Amino acid sequence: MRLALLSLFLLLTIAQAQSNLGTIELAISETSTDDGVIQVLVFDQKKGWPESLDDAWKMLTLPIENGVARKTITNVPAGTYAITVFHDHDQDGEIRKNKVGYPVDDFGFSNNPSLLFGVPSFSRCSKKVSTGSTTHFEIDLL
Repeated sequence: MRLALLSLFLLLTIAQAQSNLGTIELAISETSTDDGVIQVLVFDQKKGWPESLDDAWKMLTLPIENGVARKTITNVPAGTYAITVFHDHDQDGEIRKNKVGYPVDDFGFSNNPSLLFGVPSFSRCSKKVSTGSTTHFEIDLL
């Protein structure tokens, strides 16, 4: 009897934990070529935005097919997320920059914000991921 109750409790706990999850549908377009990969950092906080590998919630490397990289991320805890990406032509995992520090590789941010005043903030690039729903992030590379 105790084993049955314990099993039921565990099942209910797992179901409750899974019910607080959502999904992110990610599409990155405007790539200049299918060569290389798209490097992705997903942040669930402004700390470390937009470059810190240590502070990112998730790091992904995506293949490019017909000028687009796509990924479905499941089991995403409900919350606020922002994404930064770059086209890693030489697949070394590092964005190339010129002498002034401006990226040479194509890059982009979720919500496709204007870069007129510099790197956009986490809040300008963020979207809410809700329990039981899918949030779409479509990023055009610059």
